[in-house]
Amino acid sequence: MDDMRVEFLYTLYFIGRKVKGHYRKKNADIMLTATILHILGKEEQTLSKLSEKVYSKISSLSEKVSEMETDGLVKKMHTGDDERETTILITEKGKKYSAMIFEKMRTHCLEFTKHMSEKDVVDATNLMQKLLI
Repeated sequence: MDDMRVEFLYTLYFIGRKVKGHYRKKNADIMLTATILHILGKEEQTLSKLSEKVYSKISSLSEKVSEMETDGLVKKMHTGDDERETTILITEKGKKYSAMIFEKMRTHCLEFTKHMSEKDVVDATNLMQKLLI
């Protein structure tokens, strides 16, 4: 049983590598941008909370968010008394860009999961969400 748990973890790792490799081949860092916009579309986040959600160092994420701010996709705001704490908000341009990315990702996801039934997708999603708790 323990061996299957290890195999499961390796399988998740390989899936992540496959998804990451797909976007690398296209020479784009669209996956991180899409993930950030997806999270911010649900609710604004502090930079530290966002870094926890995307499993990234604050320094690396701050650089990415600054690029996105330059592109007009997000807006950074200092909140509270602590000038170091930054809240990130999605802009209208970011919402439009997010919708466009969603359609591209939807096409890719349909291709990526074409060998799975709808039930398989739902079951796998529910299972993987347990790992994020």
